[in-house]
Amino acid sequence: MRATKVSIIVLTVALALSASAWARGIPLVDATGAAHGTVKVTLARGSVAFKITGLARLPAPVNAFTATEYKAYLLSSTDAAVEIYLTDIYPDSRQRTTRKVALGGDVSQLGLDRVVVTAFSKDGQSSFDVLTATLAP
Repeated sequence: MRATKVSIIVLTVALALSASAWARGIPLVDATGAAHGTVKVTLARGSVAFKITGLARLPAPVNAFTATEYKAYLLSSTDAAVEIYLTDIYPDSRQRTTRKVALGGDVSQLGLDRVVVTAFSKDGQSSFDVLTATLAP
């Protein structure tokens, strides 16, 4: 009987820790692995919420070009044809932004597993994924 109580307590603590980790969101990381905020994604409801920090104000130097816009996408890493445009991202003077996007339906069956924030050049010919979050399976 005592082992059952201990198992229940351990299971409860594990579930609480995973729920609190989910409440914080999934880290958005740059190419070096440094975190720049979080994203919360609920595919079954079609909702995405961003809290981004440390994203350079536009225009911003990115790789070999100057970025004039940031766009966020929800996509599948296994199928390049599956991609949902979410929103434009505009950091404020403190290099922060928050955005909430409602897709209006269940997108859980599309194989979506990544959120990216991509920087684009003025002519749209150059782009670079500046932030990426990988969704848990």
